[in-house]
Amino acid sequence: KKMTERMCITLRPERIQFSGNCIKILDSRNGKYKIPYQRIVLAVMSVPDRESGIYYEPEIADITRDMEGDIILYDAENRRWRIVMDMAENTAGDVMVDLAVHAPYILMGGQEWLNVDSEEEFIEAVRMTDVMRHADKAGGV
Repeated sequence: KKMTERMCITLRPERIQFSGNCIKILDSRNGKYKIPYQRIVLAVMSVPDRESGIYYEPEIADITRDMEGDIILYDAENRRWRIVMDMAENTAGDVMVDLAVHAPYILMGGQEWLNVDSEEEFIEAVRMTDVMRHADKAGGV
């Protein structure tokens, strides 16, 4: 089943900071944003292949701090945040590694099994992150 239209927000941050409960983004045009970790379901990098120029989403095990690209966050409110990293002081890989530390319960990196445009599959991903977040709070992860 196809999802209802997803709201897409594109940011070009000058600075990204991690607080205890959210990512703080200072956008070059639109000011300040806060994205709570607990609402993020999936975080992927969109990385251009050096030879073909085609973008791909590396799995979390393949992401390194020096990787360049953009970050795409999907939240439980059916929003897609595209964070274009060309003006930021840190790399997309840096942000992904730091996000994994601050919010270990979200799905990170390319997920072969998940079609984010399928309502059923995305709802299942939301349920999974809720379970992992509650286990993390209880000290079980």
